[in-house]
Amino acid sequence: MKIIHRIGFRATDAQRRELEALGVKVPAGIAMPGGGNAFVAFDVTEGHSNWIQIRTLLQRWDISGGAVRTKFSNAEIAAASWLELGAWHHGYPQPNEGVFGYRQATYDLTDWCEQCSVGMTQRASFQMKGEPTWGRNSMLQLVWVYDEIFVKPELWTSVFKPHGIGCRVVMNTKGAELKTVVQVLIEEEVGIVTDGLPFEECMRCRRAKYLPITRGAFPSLTSGPSQAIVKTKEYFGSGGQANKRVLVSRDLARALAAGNVRGAELRPVAK
Repeated sequence: MKIIHRIGFRATDAQRRELEALGVKVPAGIAMPGGGNAFVAFDVTEGHSNWIQIRTLLQRWDISGGAVRTKFSNAEIAAASWLELGAWHHGYPQPNEGVFGYRQATYDLTDWCEQCSVGMTQRASFQMKGEPTWGRNSMLQLVWVYDEIFVKPELWTSVFKPHGIGCRVVMNTKGAELKTVVQVLIEEEVGIVTDGLPFEECMRCRRAKYLPITRGAFPSLTSGPSQAIVKTKEYFGSGGQANKRVLVSRDLARALAAGNVRGAELRPVAK
């Protein structure tokens, strides 16, 4: 497991030299409008031999530690009984993406909080502008909708259906069924151990949602699911964004790996 920081800032020549002296490969950077120092972005792991010195420099320069993510080894992923499943982000739910029109078209908003976005329940098929431009991928998540998985029909047939997982059609904005994409049907929810997890409480509805987990494994489950793909009961997000998380069993994860499925991302769930 590697904890990786994505650092980005406008670097002076002196800052560049100090970082390079510590073994950081600093790219040439991107020229910014109006001139001045180029914007550079690079990754550095907490396992770097000079991480403490690098972190100290960034703090001294008043530069953020950047976006944090965790990279797991193939062995760590293979050993996990359950895994969080994410996918390639592609496209926006329809209609009227500029004003979030998909909410009214797709969800029952009876229990939805306009301030924190907790409480939507799907009642209708999702809509897309048209058939996804898949390229070499075969699994995706729509932007804003990070608790649903969309796949090519042949992937559902070969991997999900044998595990007893259903699917739901996806429509275009004219009401026609799309032929190259289906929504994976996730019917079960499971709780997770939330002790110590940072969270936000909505000032309006008083419900909690947990901040996105970027460091280490996903929290352990409070009970064993009966299906091969489930969602968390808990919401995650910040501000006006709220989604549950999708989890899959080891057997389903291995089936995805055996099929060389592109577009899938896996994070081990702690035991």
